[in-house]
Amino acid sequence: MLLLLRVRLEHAPTALAPFECAGFCLVGLRTAVPTGDALIALRWHAEANNTDVTAQLCEAARAQLPAGVALSITASQEDALEQMRAHFGPREVVQWAADPADPSRRAEPPLGDALQHAGAPWLEEVLRAAPGSSGAGAAFVRRLRRDGYAPLLLTASQAALWREVEGSAATWFAQSTEAKLEQAGAYAHIDRKFTGYRDGKYREQLEVRATPGAVHPAPVDADGRLRFSAALSLLVRTLDGVARGLLPHVAAELGCEPRFLAGLCDAAPSAPSDNGSSEDRGEDGGEDGGEDGGEVGGEVSGACGCRGVPLIEASELDAAVTSEAERIRGAARASASFIDAGADAAEAPRLAHSLLRLCRYDSRREGAYGTDVLCEEHHDVGLLTLDVCASAAGLHALRRSDGLWVPVEETALRADGGVALVVMVGDTLARLSAGHFAPCKHRVVAPRSGERVGLPFLFRGRSDAVLDTRPALAAAAAAGRVAHLAELETVTIRDLPSFDSARSILKGWFRSVRKPKPIESAM
Repeated sequence: MLLLLRVRLEHAPTALAPFECAGFCLVGLRTAVPTGDALIALRWHAEANNTDVTAQLCEAARAQLPAGVALSITASQEDALEQMRAHFGPREVVQWAADPADPSRRAEPPLGDALQHAGAPWLEEVLRAAPGSSGAGAAFVRRLRRDGYAPLLLTASQAALWREVEGSAATWFAQSTEAKLEQAGAYAHIDRKFTGYRDGKYREQLEVRATPGAVHPAPVDADGRLRFSAALSLLVRTLDGVARGLLPHVAAELGCEPRFLAGLCDAAPSAPSDNGSSEDRGEDGGEDGGEDGGEVGGEVSGACGCRGVPLIEASELDAAVTSEAERIRGAARASASFIDAGADAAEAPRLAHSLLRLCRYDSRREGAYGTDVLCEEHHDVGLLTLDVCASAAGLHALRRSDGLWVPVEETALRADGGVALVVMVGDTLARLSAGHFAPCKHRVVAPRSGERVGLPFLFRGRSDAVLDTRPALAAAAAAGRVAHLAELETVTIRDLPSFDSARSILKGWFRSVRKPKPIESAM
């Protein structure tokens, strides 16, 4: 639980006393400008917000202050987190607790509570909301910026597709290594993008990408059926559509047109019956090379729609998967682009830049440095990462506003059966927005028992898309609004990670060639 107090600086010790006696810890202190008031951040290690206790402490603090001295206290945890983001920097909040056994070491930072996804809007409400308006869309993007991630709610029926893939993936991972490699191939480059299966030190993973008409690789069930591939194909298209539906809200916050962000991406993956070619889909090059896709900013066919994503309900799932499997089988016979009944593919498939990463974590494996961390802290390459909470908890996200690790999957079951879809900011969006959105650092710890199957979807732009923000910045300036975009002209998405390094090199070079001031001789 987090609280923020605001009081005149000279009265801060008096206001703090009741809270310290109750076990609150001081985690941040700074002076507000221009009033000179003290902003005091307090944390209470309680499992849930206890409004009665905090109300009593507030009254006790006010009673000890001289008459006429104002004391303001945040009304809710959401309000406190908003104030933390607005007034405190990442290095102005205590995040680490000293290890009493060795003062030179630092223990893991304490875990924040997941707030049971309090106040999270329903996904359908956000997709229906008008970008830039108040309501569900604004709440989503505000939390995404504040924390680096934002939960959206699915009904239990809408989450059935995820649970179908989760269960099928667990069965698929249980096969022999030889069988998995035969179906998916070793993790390697295809169409200049990584895909396939690998068994790493801490986890197994299968990386799947959309192709014209299906997914690659296209794993089969133990009995040779394509139900698993069909469910994967449906899930990839659904998640891709959801991500595209969220982009207009992100664009409204950045102060640019939605088509600017949409133009950075592949066209939406087509259903098998569409039989779209790579030229129709606007694919240019790959992650590690390829032809210049040209500057973006104009309309890209199929890239700006999908805001009305049809979420498959549980009652429709079996029929949808069966129909998808038949379409994939028909497309395989017609084009020989996918492996079916032992037939070899005629040519390497064209793959989308976005990907679904199926990850299996085993509770029996030892994590990094002897801990239970099976996937070390990192942030993803891409615009957004979408991850439905797995059946076995393990995902932790570092909350930007207060710097705490939050076990986002360890939440109480909702009475309405809602399931959280966690949306995380990717590295590309963070760099494009000049830090207005911060990349969400996250990690995965071992499940308490058994295994955890995670299904993160990394929504990425085209690696060769040229980031020319000049038109968007000029349009915003002409309209009298602020555009939260980095000043970029010829940088591609592929070049972004090295762009900061190049800028540092140039700054160092300019410093080195700067003419020194002449030294006057002493008289």
